[in-house]
Amino acid sequence: MSHVSPFDWSSLLAEQPLIPVWASAVMPELAEDLAATLLSAGYGVLEVTLREEAAWEVLAQLRSTEITLVAGSVRTPKQLQRLKDLGLTLAVTPGWCPELCTAAQELGIRLLPGVATPGEALQASLQGYRQVKLFPAQVLGGPAYLQALRAPLPEMQFVPTGGVDESSLAHWFAMPCVVAVGGSWMLPRELLLRRDWSILENLAARSLQAARELRQQAG
Repeated sequence: MSHVSPFDWSSLLAEQPLIPVWASAVMPELAEDLAATLLSAGYGVLEVTLREEAAWEVLAQLRSTEITLVAGSVRTPKQLQRLKDLGLTLAVTPGWCPELCTAAQELGIRLLPGVATPGEALQASLQGYRQVKLFPAQVLGGPAYLQALRAPLPEMQFVPTGGVDESSLAHWFAMPCVVAVGGSWMLPRELLLRRDWSILENLAARSLQAARELRQQAG
């Protein structure tokens, strides 16, 4: 049985401080075109949420492409085992769950655990995690909430996800503790269903460039 320590997500996201979250219209027939579009737009990482069974077929389809896959909304150890069986090693949880952290470490899955409270962030820190997902970031209170949350936890870095959009990027990246943000606004359902890859590529590229510039300005 393999075993991994908490993964340094900042290394994976050094060139891509924006994680596209594919949560709507997750359809296998769109997968290869979407991956190609994101690669053309400058992305190397894509999160596919496991909210529907079709997401598993998408992951299986894309695992041999150039894009690095992250499984999102992982909720059970069985899902982690299924990811391992597919040969995938990156996963994100919607909330804090020590059982999932233990299972991920035992299976060799590199986990970005979700947190929503100071207590959860503290537990993650004590287990060795230095990066966590803040979810649902906007509903919790947005950048002001994160500013207060991280004050007693200066060693922690965050990936805010949930309600984040292009208009709020500057506020998130004003905080050096934000290593990246996750969002789905660059993958609008209507463009996916229309297979309007040209417009989607422009939107995705613009969003990524904005995130890169803002994080660089924050230092």
